[in-house]
Amino acid sequence: MTSTILLAVHCKKGESLDLRKAVNTYVAGTYGVQAAEEAGDDMQEIQSLRDDIVNLSGSLQHLRRTLSKYYRMLALMESRFPLSRSREGVNLTFSWADAFKPSKRAEQASLDFERAAILFNLGAVASQQGLACERRSEAGLRESARVFQEAAGYFAALREGPCLRIERPAPMDLTPEAADMLCHMMLAQAQECVFEKAAADRKSPALLARLSKQVSSYYDDCSRLLTSAPLTSHFDKSWVAHAGVKSMLYDVEAIVQSSAALAAADPLAGVAQEIARLKAAQIVLARARKDAKATSKELQENVAAKESQVAQRLAKAERENATVYLQRVPAEADLPPIAPASLVKPVAPADLEAVDDEVRNLFSSVIPDASAKALSRYTEMVDIVIRKATEALDAASDEARLRLREWDLPEALQALEAGSVAALPDAVRSELEDVERSGGLKHLQEVAQQVKEVRRVAVEELQAVARDLANEEADDEQLRAHHGSRWNRAPSSQLTRGLRDRVAGYQSNLAVAGESDSRLERRLAGESAAFAALGIEAAAAEMPRLQAPMLSVDNMGPAAAVTTLRTALEGLDTLSAQRASLEEGLKERKQRDNVLPKLLAAPRDAEALFREEIKKYDDLVDEVDANVAKQGQLLAAIRPALATYKADYGYEDWKRACNVS
Repeated sequence: MTSTILLAVHCKKGESLDLRKAVNTYVAGTYGVQAAEEAGDDMQEIQSLRDDIVNLSGSLQHLRRTLSKYYRMLALMESRFPLSRSREGVNLTFSWADAFKPSKRAEQASLDFERAAILFNLGAVASQQGLACERRSEAGLRESARVFQEAAGYFAALREGPCLRIERPAPMDLTPEAADMLCHMMLAQAQECVFEKAAADRKSPALLARLSKQVSSYYDDCSRLLTSAPLTSHFDKSWVAHAGVKSMLYDVEAIVQSSAALAAADPLAGVAQEIARLKAAQIVLARARKDAKATSKELQENVAAKESQVAQRLAKAERENATVYLQRVPAEADLPPIAPASLVKPVAPADLEAVDDEVRNLFSSVIPDASAKALSRYTEMVDIVIRKATEALDAASDEARLRLREWDLPEALQALEAGSVAALPDAVRSELEDVERSGGLKHLQEVAQQVKEVRRVAVEELQAVARDLANEEADDEQLRAHHGSRWNRAPSSQLTRGLRDRVAGYQSNLAVAGESDSRLERRLAGESAAFAALGIEAAAAEMPRLQAPMLSVDNMGPAAAVTTLRTALEGLDTLSAQRASLEEGLKERKQRDNVLPKLLAAPRDAEALFREEIKKYDDLVDEVDANVAKQGQLLAAIRPALATYKADYGYEDWKRACNVS
């Protein structure tokens, strides 16, 4: 397979910002003028780095080194200078344009926002380096695959780190979904380079099939993310088409290589299996040709070349099978699936963690290294508190979900409503949902109409062919009568006898097919009411009703059980909403938690300070505990009420009746 076009990501463009002035103002006000003067050189270096980044100065390699060094410095600044639009922090607002829609700009007073933009640009620069590699050589393919994996590592780090902490709503290119899509795009292109190298090395068709199948899988992940919320309307249509067509193109490559492997493994049955694979490839290519209209000319040419290759191989295989092997062609679905094999993965960025001496000494004159280490200890304490609280909330959510599923709630209560879907057995409901998704009766009627239209066209074309043959025969007889013995050409009736016989055969087959279609149409019309009833709501209406027991003044237990269950379920819904709010509250409190000024004021008693400061999370932790305890009480109340409800209302007998129906 010839090399196909790859994509690189454009860098985000930022606005210039006077970092030095803002930080110096904060340092002078917090630590004194002398401290601000001593920090001046460090801030000048950071300012120069950011200016180079905003201006996208230097080669790709130089820009990548600049970005990674600036990122490390931001990490060290984060523990020293709190950003805020108020007077208590460094008054900085970062502004970055969307990489895919440059007219859209976002502003945030957050170092996480700045770090997210820098991580994005690191991935973008790495993607540009991968694209710049010479892929016509073995070394170039190997280097391109390596750099694309590094780009995937940057986007994976963005997805799992800063983009989760920036203010909402986040810019679309800095959402976890966008980072995930770009990570898969880089992995797809890295795997593509691996495949190209394996093909150049003449590896076995079986291995090439597995490698190309993984390329297709990665591109399919990109296509799925691009066509799903929230990215569906943000990226240019060419991106969506590119990912979809590349997925189909490499799926076809996997099919072609697999067909070659099958033919080589079993010369007798392999040809028939090869035909099945190649026919499946033609179906995929038909979709790819349609979607490729929105892609580059080069990719359209790739699709056309692959169509030609598949057509030639299929014709050869069918000819050999018809004349030599005479094997039955199996259904493609009966052949073993092609297992993908990934030889790439996101490479964790090493240049974001390694801190050289120059960076390690950043702002050492302003904040002692011991204070920075102590602050890390407090951050760890906060993380432990939040992690335990979050784990308790997650466990409570899982417990509620499992218990309700085990108890058939809320479906068991919904069974009291007329025509409740809860009356349908799971297997029946699943099949009815499949029928509705496929279009039901309307779809069958449309297919019947399409068959009728296709048959009409075929009949008209055969009639036209028959008329042409008759006209030719009449012309031949007229010329023969006019020229006599001089008209020595073989009679038209003799020359076209085979064609006329074939036309007659086709017409006979169409007549038989028409009768069969008519019978099916009559059956469809006769059963249309039954097909129309194959809807979930219609089927539910025909199911047995759950009958309420007779109530009396002395026997209000069944009604009380229903009330208890409904109240408890509403309470569980309320607790679930509270859990989401508590998680957000924990994150927000951590973001506003700045103990650095207090730590610098009392550096010798850091542990006592931390024990006091960590208490600010106690009220949220208490709310978490209360939420979990309240849920336990509600679940405990549900169990006996549900037993009473099911016994008094004959729930199990009703379920059995529904299954029989």
